[in-house]
Amino acid sequence: MLKVVCVVEKDKTAIDRLSQGMKRYNSNIEFVVLRVHPKRPDPQQLADFEREAIDADIIDWQYFRTAEMLRSRYDWLKDKKQVLTHHNPYSITESDWNDYDVVVANNVTIRDALKQITTSQISYIPNCVDSDFWLYNFDWQPNNNVMMVANRIEGKKGILPIAEACKDLNLNFHLVGSISDMDYFHKIAATGATFHQEISDEELRQLYYDSTLHVCNSVDNFESGTLPMLEAMFCGTPVLTRLIGHVPELQNGENMVIYNGDNENVTALKEVISETLSDKKGLEKMRDKAWQTVKSRNYERRAYSYQKLYRELMNDETPVTVVLSIYDRPETAKLALSAIADQTYKNIEVIVVDDKGTNEDLVKTFGNYVSFPVRYINNANDDYGLARARNIATIEATGEIMIYCDERMVMASNAIEIFVANMKPQYWLYGNKNGKKEFVENFSAALRDDVINCGMFCERMDEYGGLSQELRTRLNHQGIQTQYVEGAKATPTGKSSNRYRKRASIIRMKNRLAKMFEL
Repeated sequence: MLKVVCVVEKDKTAIDRLSQGMKRYNSNIEFVVLRVHPKRPDPQQLADFEREAIDADIIDWQYFRTAEMLRSRYDWLKDKKQVLTHHNPYSITESDWNDYDVVVANNVTIRDALKQITTSQISYIPNCVDSDFWLYNFDWQPNNNVMMVANRIEGKKGILPIAEACKDLNLNFHLVGSISDMDYFHKIAATGATFHQEISDEELRQLYYDSTLHVCNSVDNFESGTLPMLEAMFCGTPVLTRLIGHVPELQNGENMVIYNGDNENVTALKEVISETLSDKKGLEKMRDKAWQTVKSRNYERRAYSYQKLYRELMNDETPVTVVLSIYDRPETAKLALSAIADQTYKNIEVIVVDDKGTNEDLVKTFGNYVSFPVRYINNANDDYGLARARNIATIEATGEIMIYCDERMVMASNAIEIFVANMKPQYWLYGNKNGKKEFVENFSAALRDDVINCGMFCERMDEYGGLSQELRTRLNHQGIQTQYVEGAKATPTGKSSNRYRKRASIIRMKNRLAKMFEL
């Protein structure tokens, strides 16, 4: 299985949370998150890194100072594929970053700046939060509570001017964070601010729900986010912010209030806060517009983007996804999986969709044996779910080319290589199964974009007897040609008896096809 070691700087930081969130959606690869302090790594952190990184396929550096420190310590890292994600706009000029295979920017401003700095490949993958946790508050009511969240309470965050503005406006100011500058914190506390330190995510979410406004007042060129801004927008808490971090790509004139003034100008801040809070209808509209903006900025989307990046990094070949549909014949499935493992074409991932739901251990064992990503999806629903199984896998795939293979098909070792060599847009290729030349998609290949654009597989074919004919007819209507590839070979194991045993299902599906296409 592909192994990625993701290195962060400290426990429970924003970067750590992002990386832990990705782990949830990386079950098809071995994804290890390690914390290594950039200046004072303890012996256990270094030992853990050496143990995990030595056999990793990719090192995913999420903090540049930790990356630079460890790269100077371990010469063998130069032979590893390496991704560096830049979260700090103020540090991107400290190097040209040319020794990294890919440099990831988490906002457009950083991306554009990197284009002038590095010759490495640049990828843009935006910040995100846990959309399953930061849920929209439908019962929100405006009140006198204003909040800020700061991982480090220091002057660059512009907290004190907000605290003073809230005091003058008789508003309740709530501050969440950790103290970095004690003198600065004492000045904030003197305004009567309520301080929340080391609160749980549940308590923070409730604070979003109980607040009328979330404020971000940091200085220019300091933030790449912030993540609390996204959390607030998901929760339905209106946001007032300066034009920093990812705000330029988020704001659309309706989903937040932009303050363009000096972040130390208390008088100007009082005016914009007062004006914002007085517009109750505007606040309600802003809540919905904000959620619509951020709904795609979630952990699953970020993990998917990184997985595509990892696959591109590992091999120059076009990435391929093999979809293996299995049911209740584990010995037959083992033969099909073994044939996939022996392919001459190496840039593959395998998605196994199990209509019986009893083969997870088999697939996990296989995943531990191979070097490419393997994902298991339980599709058991006590029905004929083949179309649904293939559709789920197609949506989850990171490959540009899809190979569809049922468990009875034992592919020749060069089958995928030959399919890829013959691939072209607007064609659905099918292989040679002991010389049979009739189109059946159970050993076939197509571009993922073409599969999705043609509507994928018809889930109304929910019994045996019509799936191939429906697909073939629809492809013909849409101008996608089917092509027999004689050199792409597979040997069926055993014979399917469905055409003899499921005659009633065949009749029902043929009738359905006749109504659909007047066949």
